[in-house]
Amino acid sequence: MKKTITILSIMLCFLGTTIEIKACSPAHIPFREWFNRYNPDDYIVIEGHFLAATESYYASKLIVTRSSHSSIKVGQEYEVFEYGPFGSMCEMYEMGSAIKPDLVGKENPRLLIVYKSRSINGKLVTPIFLEEGVNASNNKIVSREYDNVSRQYVLYECLTPLDTIWERLLEGTIKTLEWETL
Repeated sequence: MKKTITILSIMLCFLGTTIEIKACSPAHIPFREWFNRYNPDDYIVIEGHFLAATESYYASKLIVTRSSHSSIKVGQEYEVFEYGPFGSMCEMYEMGSAIKPDLVGKENPRLLIVYKSRSINGKLVTPIFLEEGVNASNNKIVSREYDNVSRQYVLYECLTPLDTIWERLLEGTIKTLEWETL
C-alpha cells in the first residue's frame, strides 16, 4: 500500500498536478469605512485605553471611558477579542487581541467599533483587523492604515472633532465623515 501511494504521488508530480491548500485572506476594511457605515443596531462605539498585559491574561484589556450604548459600562474593564475568518478553513471565530505595547496606557486613548451582539459577558468583540481601534487623542480621530499601492502606512485624520462625533453618536445621527491624509 505504501508503494502504491508513493508511485501515485510521483505520477501526480510528473503530470504537473498540485494539491492546493486554501488560505484564508479576509479583506481588510479600513476603519474610516467601518465608521462611515456605522449602524447602532449592529455596532457600539467605545472609547478607552488599554492596560498592560500581565501573566494572568493574554487578551488585551480596555478600560472604557465612553460608550455609545448602555450595555458597555464606563469605568469598567473589558477583554478585547477579534471576530472573523481565521485559519486554512476560513472558520468564523473569536480570538484574543494582542495590543502593541506603545498603544497601552491612559496617554493613548483608543476608539473601537465592536459588534453589539457579540460584546457580552465582559468582553468587547471587534471586526477582524480592528482590534486596536484608532487614536482618539486631542479631540480627534487618526487612523493608521496600510496602503497596498505605496506599500506604506498612511495616516488619515477625521475632520470632525471627536466631541462632535460623540454628540452625533448619542443622538443616533452619525453621518458620513470626511477624512484627510496627513
